[in-house]
Amino acid sequence: MKKMLAWVVKEYGKPEDLVFDRIPVPSLEQGGPNPVDTLVKVEAAALNFADEIAIAGRYQDRIEPPFVPGNELAGTVVETSAGSRFQPGDRVACQVRSGAFAEYCAVASDRLMAIGDIDARAAAALPVSYTTAHVALFQKGNLTAGQTVLIHAASGGLGVAATQLARSAGARIIATAGSEEKRRFAIENGADHVIDYRKPDWYKEVKSLSPNGVDIVVDPVGGATSEQSLRLLAWQGKLLICGFASGEIPALKANYMLVKSASVHGVYWSFDRDPDEIRAIQQELVELCAAGGIRPLIRDVYPMGEVVAAMKALRSRETVGKVVLSW
Repeated sequence: MKKMLAWVVKEYGKPEDLVFDRIPVPSLEQGGPNPVDTLVKVEAAALNFADEIAIAGRYQDRIEPPFVPGNELAGTVVETSAGSRFQPGDRVACQVRSGAFAEYCAVASDRLMAIGDIDARAAAALPVSYTTAHVALFQKGNLTAGQTVLIHAASGGLGVAATQLARSAGARIIATAGSEEKRRFAIENGADHVIDYRKPDWYKEVKSLSPNGVDIVVDPVGGATSEQSLRLLAWQGKLLICGFASGEIPALKANYMLVKSASVHGVYWSFDRDPDEIRAIQQELVELCAAGGIRPLIRDVYPMGEVVAAMKALRSRETVGKVVLSW
């Protein structure tokens, strides 16, 4: 039986509890409505805050141990079974429920995006961060040219993606970021204004830049940031909840929604629920990336064997853009 190196969650815990093990290469299936019919040799896998939550057993889509974590990858097809949409040698990327932090990952071909000559490290950033940003801005936010968008954590993976997509749509962008380096990245990435969110009165700067409020807030932070953002919305504005990187679930006051006719939207997409829509979005993202319309920011690349260090850096806000693991 052929084996591979992979990070394994033997039991729920911290990233430090992961085991770098040699396990069997996953096998393919034939038949059924969505067979796992394509084996991908992983070249790069991207990190998400959700990975650490899954390892701890606290993710909403809970996976029982043992399992290989990681849900965003890019690589090359090496084997297929009957019915696969791809052939060995094709370069692909995808979002998976688990399995990205390994040498090989078995995937249902319907989930795969053909990436052509796009660098694997850049392609690995598309399936989750850019898809989430697209769903947030256009499906939930109905963004149109000329609107003002407030993007929190603008130098993170989702923030970078949201800024680039909002810029391509002709929006005015107010971004928040912590360090001077991250604020500089946000400006270089297309933000019109950048605010230091560590200042206790950061929201006053937003008000001065947009006295009538902002049309859309992209918020992957949660906690007090979400609560204050709700107050910053314009008439019929939209607060898009994309995650809780702060670790705090916000307590949002309905009276602010009422008096501004504002709305709060949870941004959570599922390939299994909306395969045609998600596939169309991801194909659009691949084409935009190939044409240079979007540019995944990949500064922090770690060897696959250093996944614990990579997660620690992501958790401590030391990273900029998407954090990628590479073989």
